Amino acid sequence: MGPLVLGTDFESLLAVLQENRIDVKNQTLSRSNEMALPEIGIHLLFSKTPPRTLIRIDVSDERLRFGSLPVIGKRAHEIVGLFKVPRKETLWCDIESNEPDSATSGIKSDTTAMSRALLAHGTIWITGLGLGLKLCDGLVEIVYLCDPSQSPQTGSGPWTKEQQRLSEVRELPAASTAPTGRNRKSISIFNVLIHVALIAAIGTLVWWAVQLQQRWDAAIEVPATVVALDPPPPNPLPDKITVSFKDAGGNEQRHTLGFMQFMMTPKMGDEVNVKVLPESPNQVLGPVAFRNVGFETALPYGIGILAIYSTLQLILFGRSRFRRRRHRRPS
Repeated sequence: MGPLVLGTDFESLLAVLQENRIDVKNQTLSRSNEMALPEIGIHLLFSKTPPRTLIRIDVSDERLRFGSLPVIGKRAHEIVGLFKVPRKETLWCDIESNEPDSATSGIKSDTTAMSRALLAHGTIWITGLGLGLKLCDGLVEIVYLCDPSQSPQTGSGPWTKEQQRLSEVRELPAASTAPTGRNRKSISIFNVLIHVALIAAIGTLVWWAVQLQQRWDAAIEVPATVVALDPPPPNPLPDKITVSFKDAGGNEQRHTLGFMQFMMTPKMGDEVNVKVLPESPNQVLGPVAFRNVGFETALPYGIGILAIYSTLQLILFGRSRFRRRRHRRPS
């Protein structure tokens, strides 16, 4: 496969990869004699005894082609049928245990259920080519390449007409611990609902903020007198400013406002104009604060909506990734 040749020893392979501009600095073999090259979607397995020679290449990169046909993400029957080999030269076998495929555990007599389980999370080998196809919901997820002599010899049987039919009609597996079509569909629907809810919430919030701003823009302006400062003079920068004014009924009202509600910090006895909502006389804003009241009031709610949306997206992404990785061999 490209510069990778089965049987090459570890040191020689590093040199070849380096020549092909693949960064392998500080690359070493793991305790299980494996090396991962995630940037090109390849996992390499070496022999356990010296010299450490390359015995298997695992590929999950979507750029992999058999001729002009892409492989990763294709349905199983398309790749199996490409090589036109007899069914007796195919075999379902778990790559890790080299035993009958674990996807069929707990399924005894129902051949259709077994076929669905294998398509859901099985590995089909074309033994004469040393080619294995790891499946997930009927789609090729990982391609295993090894010397034909090291292909599995025992397993859960060959590729069958039933499996061919199920793969062709795209009947998703029903007996699978991997994420099924139904699970993915429910996640997709939930994701759509989240987006719709986000748009509706943001739209409602904007409408409410505009209405609030319009109410304050139309609010009456009332002359008021500064009657208290906190901290009091001679401190030139008070944090709180108390104003007094008479409401529409002639009653005196006092309200304490923050210094940010004024263009310039007023002094004791100064006359300032404040805004008062006719329907809510207790709501008072300074001569500056009312100008952006709609935006500033809606901003915390907007941040909260986006935080909830982001959290739900992370949960969906985490669940989807966990389900995929749970059924893939760690690299």
